[in-house]
Amino acid sequence: MGRYALGIDSGGTKCEAALLDETGAVVGWGRGGPTHIYYDPPEEIEAAYAAAIEGALSGVRDADLWVAGPVAPGRPREAVLAVAGSSHYIAANEVDTGFACAQAEWGVIVLSGTGSFVHARSEDGRDVHFGGLGPILNDYGSAYAIGLLGLRAAFASDWTADRRTSLAEAIPSALGVADRREVFHLVYVKGISRRQIASLAKTVDAEAQAGDRVAADCVRRAADELADLALDAIRELGLEGVGFPLIAIGSVAQRSRLWWQRMCERVQGLAPGARPVVPRIAPAAGAALLALREMGVEWTPELFARVEMTQAAAREPARRG
Repeated sequence: MGRYALGIDSGGTKCEAALLDETGAVVGWGRGGPTHIYYDPPEEIEAAYAAAIEGALSGVRDADLWVAGPVAPGRPREAVLAVAGSSHYIAANEVDTGFACAQAEWGVIVLSGTGSFVHARSEDGRDVHFGGLGPILNDYGSAYAIGLLGLRAAFASDWTADRRTSLAEAIPSALGVADRREVFHLVYVKGISRRQIASLAKTVDAEAQAGDRVAADCVRRAADELADLALDAIRELGLEGVGFPLIAIGSVAQRSRLWWQRMCERVQGLAPGARPVVPRIAPAAGAALLALREMGVEWTPELFARVEMTQAAAREPARRG
C-alpha cells in the first residue's frame, strides 16, 4: 500500500486538489466549483469538494493517504472519507499553503484573488493578519475591487475627456450584454454577483495592458489599497530593515504584471530588502507539500523541483474538464 499526500485548496472561484507521491511527483489533480460558505449553498460546496478530491484520487485506492486541507467544519474531511476511506487529516489554511508554495517559513503574503488579505510573519514567529473580511468590509485590492472600479469607470466614461475609457465597451462585452444600459439592468434589477464582478478584473487588466490609462489607474488604485495593509503589517512587526520574501498568492497577484509591479514598488519603498516571490507551485500542491512533511518527507530543492516539473501535466486535464 503506497503513501500519498493530498492537498486541497478552496476559495470563492474554485476548489482544487493535488495528489503527490512520496517523491514529490504530482500524480493526480482534480477541480470543482466554488466553496465560499457565504455565497454558495451547502450542497454545491459539498459537490465541489467531492469533484476535486475524486478527480485527484482517480485510480488510487487503498492508499495510506495524508491530507492537508481547509479547516471548514466537516466538509473537506467528510469528502475525503467518502472517496478514500480513512486518512490522516491536517488542517491547513491559505497562509500555511502560501508559505509552502514559496518554500518559506516567514515573510509577507499578499493574497489577491476573488478576495484578498495580507499576512505577515516575522522570523521569530510573530504574526499579523489584515483583511479577508469580504467585499463589503474590505477585500482591498482584490479581483472584486478591480472589477468594481472598472464598472464605475465604464459608467463615467462619457462625463469628461479625461474619463474616456475603452472599458465602456469592454465591460458590457465581458458580461455578455450589448451595452451599458444592459449592464445597469444587470447590476440593479437582476443582481450581479460577487463572482461576476470579480471576473471583470481580467478585462480591466487586459485594457490596462493595451494602454488604456483609466483601466491602468483602476489596477494601480487597487494595488495601492492592499499595499497600504502590507505596509501596516510590515511596520507592526518592525520588518522595515529586514530582508524577507514578499509572496504573491492568488490570480490577481500572480497574473497582473501591472498590479504586482505597483505592489512591489510600494513595499520596497518602505522595506528595500523585500524580495518579490511569485511561486510556481499551485496552492493545492503547496497544501500537499504540508501533508508530505507531516508524513516525515524532508523538503529539499529536489522535491520542490519535482513538484514544479510534474504539476502542469497533471493539472491541465482538470482545467480542460
